[in-house]
Amino acid sequence: QRNLGPLNADGYTPEPVGAGKSRLLPMDTSVYESPYSDPEELKDKKLFLKRDHLMIDEVELGAGNFGCVKKGVYKMRKKQIDVAIKVLKSNNEKTVKDEMMKEAQIMHQLDNPYIVRMIGVCEAESLMLVMEMASGGPLNKFLSSKKDEIPVSNVVELMHQVSMGMKYLEEKNFVHRDLAARNVLLVNQHYAKISDFGLSKALGADDSYYKARTAGKWPLKWYAPECVLYHKFSSKSDVWSYGVTMWEAFSYGQKPYKKMKGPEVISFIEQGKRMDCPVECPAEMYSLMQQCWTYKWEQRPGFVSVENTIRSYYYSIATKTENGSETEDKSKETLP
Repeated sequence: QRNLGPLNADGYTPEPVGAGKSRLLPMDTSVYESPYSDPEELKDKKLFLKRDHLMIDEVELGAGNFGCVKKGVYKMRKKQIDVAIKVLKSNNEKTVKDEMMKEAQIMHQLDNPYIVRMIGVCEAESLMLVMEMASGGPLNKFLSSKKDEIPVSNVVELMHQVSMGMKYLEEKNFVHRDLAARNVLLVNQHYAKISDFGLSKALGADDSYYKARTAGKWPLKWYAPECVLYHKFSSKSDVWSYGVTMWEAFSYGQKPYKKMKGPEVISFIEQGKRMDCPVECPAEMYSLMQQCWTYKWEQRPGFVSVENTIRSYYYSIATKTENGSETEDKSKETLP
């Protein structure tokens, strides 16, 4: 077990006194460790991987315009690890390949327990991005299929982990630009990781935002007003997206803004309206969502504040559960 100490200097949350004793949090166990935490493995940490170190299964985990995602195994010096392999269609044009390489280069710089790790890139029969496996699948699908079994405290736990991953990105000056429940993958019921860095941008040392030249196929329902109106993206616009992701999680995988189209959502927000509190959502968590949806980006909280708020709430309910003052009807069945 990792001895975290009281300072929280590296972005990991210490275990609270008197809470969480029944089950260790992911960051308190060896589960969080990078495959490259071993110095012997670190020697070989390169972006490009050897094809003969990669075994690819024919099973498809998913598909998109770029190609498909397959299951596989990557052979390291001392062990083999399960991986997800994003395989580019061979007939894709150069721009798609370039975008995929940009995503790989961004992800390769990141190392955090709450972010899906990029193991590397393999150029063989086609371009392949090799990432660690998160076999529980997307958060929205998991919650909608298990809504009668997953207690609200479990949702708080997972959203706290997402806030820690986003705090790390904010500290690294990265803007995700596509945070949504579909892009939060589960290792298991109690362990979430942020994925899909296809739209992400690394900001310059002196830059607080990124300005897109033109609008693309953007997920408008997750975007802050300044993204849609002025094409300006920052950690504060990621905070807005985090609020929408919270809403998805606490509504157990429902789609935000119901059947509204993108322009209708913008009009709705411009009128000062916001989505209602999901039925199961604690008032404290809806209050945090509303803070994330502050219209002016400079008045929105950053992820340091967001993470602190949700951590305090999560630990308060964990303590109540420990002391037996709170009971929950929903089971805590874990993923296979």
